[in-house]
Amino acid sequence: VMLFIMALALGPEEEPLRRAAPGVLWVALAFGSTLLSTRAFALEVEDGTLDDLLLTPGGKEWIYFGKLLFQMFLLLPLSLLALLMAAGLFYLPLDRLLPLFLTLLLGVLGYTSVATFYAGLLARLRGREVLLPLLLFSLVVPVVLAAVRATLGLVEGLPLEEVQNWWQLLLVFDVVYLTASALLFPVVLEG
Repeated sequence: VMLFIMALALGPEEEPLRRAAPGVLWVALAFGSTLLSTRAFALEVEDGTLDDLLLTPGGKEWIYFGKLLFQMFLLLPLSLLALLMAAGLFYLPLDRLLPLFLTLLLGVLGYTSVATFYAGLLARLRGREVLLPLLLFSLVVPVVLAAVRATLGLVEGLPLEEVQNWWQLLLVFDVVYLTASALLFPVVLEG
C-alpha cells in the first residue's frame, strides 16, 4: 500500500519515481520488519511459555536463531513481492532484479538480526511496541543507508563492481550484528 501511495504521490514521470524508489522501498521494508518484530515473542509472553522455552536443552542462542529464521521466512517473500511491485510502479530495470534481491536479502538480514535481538530484550516489558522502534532505528541506520545506496546504484545502472562495496558493507554489518546478537541473547533472555 505504501509503495502504491508513494507512486501516485510522486506523479507519472519516470525519473523522479526511479530516484525515489530505493528510499520508499526500504522505508516500507523497515516498517514491515519492525511490525513483525514487535510480535516476535508476544505469543510466548502472553501464554507464559517463555520460561518453559528457556528450560529446553541446548544453547539459548538457538532460540534467537529460530526466531530470526522464522522472521526471515516471513519477510523474504514479502520483500520479493515489494520488489516486484516497486519494479512495476517505479520503473526499475528488470535486468537488475537479481542483484536487487541480493541487496534485499543482505539488508533484511541485518535489519532483522537487530530487531529480533531487541524484541527478545523487550519481550517482558510493557510498551515494547513503542520502545522497539526507538532502540532499533538508531542501530540500523548503517544497514538502511547501505541498502538504500546499493539499491540506488542498481537502479541508476552503476556497474556491479561499484555496488559491490555496499554489498560488502552490508555483509560486514550482518556478520557483526548476527554474532553480537547471538552472543548476547542468552544474557538478555535471563535478565
